[in-house]
Amino acid sequence: INKGNVKGLKLAYAVAIGGGSANENLQATPLAEDGYLYVVDQWGVLYKIDGRDGQTPRIIWRMDPGQEKLPLSNRGAALWGNLVITVANYPSRVIATNKDTGKVAWETNMHDQEDVQLTAAVLAIKDKIIVGAAGGDRGVRDWIAGLDAATGKLVWKLRAGPHDERILARGRMTSRWRWAVKNCGRPSVR
Repeated sequence: INKGNVKGLKLAYAVAIGGGSANENLQATPLAEDGYLYVVDQWGVLYKIDGRDGQTPRIIWRMDPGQEKLPLSNRGAALWGNLVITVANYPSRVIATNKDTGKVAWETNMHDQEDVQLTAAVLAIKDKIIVGAAGGDRGVRDWIAGLDAATGKLVWKLRAGPHDERILARGRMTSRWRWAVKNCGRPSVR
């Protein structure tokens, strides 16, 4: 796509997904592989869409994690081998779905504290699935975790920041917000 051909672009086809609740949105980037599209909606529902003929797409299967329909974001999936890896919330979990059947291969509960959410697309790197928690703006102690891609078992977890509301700054315990304002400029939380 460039300046010369952009005016000739037109909609090739559309596929209706979601539709189960008001105020839905789609923030995920679809993944394409061998003519199939994999996309996850706001509620964590994963769709496999056959787009091979480029004219008449159809939904092959959908995997519904049974997420509560609360306003939240779901920003995508990752492909690893024969699995599509996604996240869902309430409770927060990572789900691996078989690309051929649409059946869940494994599911790992990541809900380790109140208000923790998973909104970013996971990352598949070698034999690990990397996932990060969201919710620091609501008091969640965020983390990044690595799961075994084949089994979903937790391999490692790195927590962000201290375990309580105070941090060590210049050799003494202090409020995290006072220290951040003094040393990092204006805080992001108002």
